[in-house]
Amino acid sequence: MNIAADSQINEAFVALSKAYAGNLDDPYPEYRKLREQCPVYRGDLVAEFGVPSLVAGREGKRDVFCLLGHEVVKKALMDSETFSSEIYREAFAGVMGDPVILYLNGDEHRFHRNLLTQILSPAALKDMTDRHFIPTIRGMVEELASRGRAELMADFILDFPIRVIYKLFGLPNDDPEAMEQFSTRALVMVLGGMIDPSKPEEAQERFANASKASEELFNQILETVKKRRAEGDIQGHDLISQLLRFEKASKTFSDEEISQVLRPTLAAAGETTSRGFANVLALLLERPEMLEQVRNDRSLVPIAINEAMRYEGSVSVVPRITIRDTELAGVKIPAGSGVNILVGAANRDPAAHEEPEQFKLVKRKNQPLSFGFGAHMCMGMPLAKTEMDIALNAVLDLLPNLRLDPQGNYEGIKGIQFRSPTSLPVVWDAP
Repeated sequence: MNIAADSQINEAFVALSKAYAGNLDDPYPEYRKLREQCPVYRGDLVAEFGVPSLVAGREGKRDVFCLLGHEVVKKALMDSETFSSEIYREAFAGVMGDPVILYLNGDEHRFHRNLLTQILSPAALKDMTDRHFIPTIRGMVEELASRGRAELMADFILDFPIRVIYKLFGLPNDDPEAMEQFSTRALVMVLGGMIDPSKPEEAQERFANASKASEELFNQILETVKKRRAEGDIQGHDLISQLLRFEKASKTFSDEEISQVLRPTLAAAGETTSRGFANVLALLLERPEMLEQVRNDRSLVPIAINEAMRYEGSVSVVPRITIRDTELAGVKIPAGSGVNILVGAANRDPAAHEEPEQFKLVKRKNQPLSFGFGAHMCMGMPLAKTEMDIALNAVLDLLPNLRLDPQGNYEGIKGIQFRSPTSLPVVWDAP
């Protein structure tokens, strides 16, 4: 990817990070204090921390509750009929088209989820990993190896998940400019749903830019789908091939339907994976002895990834809206309320994890809730973990004595809605 494209993507990422950083670098002490009082907080804690709150509605007038404890968070995520993901429609309807699995429910949601489960099968993922993902990610790190210094967010981390998705979709590999356009459009599209109701002009501009980028992505995917159908190029495990071959109970997909199935996937599969991996690497770089431990024992790689997802998940807040009156931990929550499910707080609940405030290379009794739970658990979790595994092994293999750049002004992991470093300046012993 060229320098101009890298810069544009990095600027969009930093803008999103700053817009949702809030006024508190580390919210966990406040989460702990409030959770000990009651695991359900009456009020919009996210807005109080200076972050535009999706659940308050575009006008910011909806009653809001926040869930802080592991038990109440898990209950809410399991009960999609009460705590609905329909809230996402407010943010992304008109940007990502329709349908979008993120806010589907009932039979339609089950159909699309089963479809994605089928086409993202372990066999398909294994084949794509061996043939495409490993060479792609390792190749990117190899390009950096001789430099000895990098800002890994801009030079590697923001780009590799989008390249993986590009290949997973089955888009053409022989057009670098098309891949650059794809990467930039994907991040701009995601920015569209992240608005601050108190800044209507900025929100309107962001929404317009996102809608334009989304339409361009749709057309870019559609062009490839039409070409491959016409040429009979429908073999392999890439998603376009599988959707072109799909036929079940007389159901097939048109070219436009295939493009629409794929487009919203970018919102979950790109930027959040970048943040997740950045957190894994940052936590290890902040603890050099642990980094060496993982370098010397690669069986610890998946453990480090899982623990990083618990300790510093990239998405700390999951929004929901209540469809009916309900009650959690003795707190009544009326229908139509916005609910911030604070999975970051739940992941550090001592009721679920021993020594939850410690980052440790151990297998935890409970899985982190960072990928959600229940009917709307993130479908891309196996893919995201596979990407992170490949990337961490590549970095450990190819960048010897990797360490934080003492002159790089590293600021650490920050944010409320999204948590990650905005930059990751590093040095290593170049060959």
